[in-house]
Amino acid sequence: MEHLDTDYVERLIKRLERISPDAVPKWGQLRRDTLIEHLVWVMKYSMGRSKPMDFCGNWVTVHVIGPLLLRGVLPVPKNVKMPRKFQDRGVTNREPGDLNTLRRLLEEYLNLVQADELRPAPHPMFGDLGIDGWDRMHVHHFEHHLRQFGV
Repeated sequence: MEHLDTDYVERLIKRLERISPDAVPKWGQLRRDTLIEHLVWVMKYSMGRSKPMDFCGNWVTVHVIGPLLLRGVLPVPKNVKMPRKFQDRGVTNREPGDLNTLRRLLEEYLNLVQADELRPAPHPMFGDLGIDGWDRMHVHHFEHHLRQFGV
């Protein structure tokens, strides 16, 4: 399994650059610009820099679904919607940014991990993932969206 490291970040950015601005995804409503804004949000959220979300999972999401997803047994589901309770509080799954913004966030994330200074936010469905869990979650999530755009 791949890990979120500097080599992966370089490959990720190059693959995202190959998505044309008018590309139509294989599923869902994202476009290139909104995909990048979504990935910016995910990184900020995992770093505790976005609006927090209350835990809305349960024993099954924490002890069954989450581990199966993180091990790659289950795929990241398509077309997941932000729960209404978060939408009502103004939480969105996008934040402004472009590829340079995303690259800088990824580099900062890796630097914080390396310095043992990152205290990641808990996942709203899977609970406390820790650094290793977020590593796997990010890679699975990025790969999910790269498949969505065929890159």
